[in-house]
Amino acid sequence: MMTKPLHAVAVLAAVAASAGASANLMYASGVANFSQGLQKNNAAVPLDRSNPAKALGAPQNNDTMNFVSLGFGGSLVLTFDTWFGGSVTVWETTYGNPSGHKEAADVFVGYGSTWDTAQFWHVGLLQNTADGAAMSLALAEQASGREAFNFLKIVDATNPAFHGASGDGFDVDGVMAELRTVPAPGGVALAAALGCCWMRRRRV
Repeated sequence: MMTKPLHAVAVLAAVAASAGASANLMYASGVANFSQGLQKNNAAVPLDRSNPAKALGAPQNNDTMNFVSLGFGGSLVLTFDTWFGGSVTVWETTYGNPSGHKEAADVFVGYGSTWDTAQFWHVGLLQNTADGAAMSLALAEQASGREAFNFLKIVDATNPAFHGASGDGFDVDGVMAELRTVPAPGGVALAAALGCCWMRRRRV
């Protein structure tokens, strides 16, 4: 006699669904590390452009001093309220003239207990002319074997040749990522156990 384990199938479906990514979006909420570079003339970046907290929360997308400048070769490591994956979006500020202030940055995602021991994977090179466009994490997820990360690193890759003496590299106005739900360790085990139960019931 064969029975249809509808309850077991329903639970298995619920467990499988919980393992997927949520469509919710969130902005960076914490600064794990800020290593600012210098201006092209080797002077320090002005203080009003040196507060990494200005990269947190939603971007203002206007011409006020609401961003942080990385400085040439500088880097910024950000965190979010929870795991993220799928895609990230970075906003830059060039006062409405990105082609006149060519700036670029390498974007990385990382996983680890602390930012300095985390392993990072390259997402791509972001030009300020393409800021505000979502960057897929598909290749980073494939290379890492992970679907969720807890650190995002932005490293200035601006060519100083395009700037005057006071040039200070890539400016970060805001960063957004997709919330990624990580299933509890017991979820997979529960699914496996229910699967075994289902197989046994089929043999009755």
